[in-house]
Amino acid sequence: MTNPWGGLDADTVNKKLYLDPTVISEVNRVFEPYEESLETLIGDSLDETTGYFGTPENPLAVLVQKVFDARGKELTDYLKEQLSQTQGFVKTARDAAEAMRTSEND
Repeated sequence: MTNPWGGLDADTVNKKLYLDPTVISEVNRVFEPYEESLETLIGDSLDETTGYFGTPENPLAVLVQKVFDARGKELTDYLKEQLSQTQGFVKTARDAAEAMRTSEND
């Protein structure tokens, strides 16, 4: 997927976008627990439920597992995309703050 922050990144590089560096501590304060939560959910392997619903000898357990694994994969893929997009946003914010810091020192 294309980085939705690409235009903002380009503006930062071209010295058209700046962010007050004092904002970064607040961005970090909000982002870090969110990132941790997403990583925990991704790590919980919601797309792999083998054995949760019984053994393969039980045909109903196999069917239920397939349904949960499919939905779990959708959720895991969504969470990974959310994490990637959020990390991109935070990187853009940090780059814009660094651009402002650099411009103040010029």
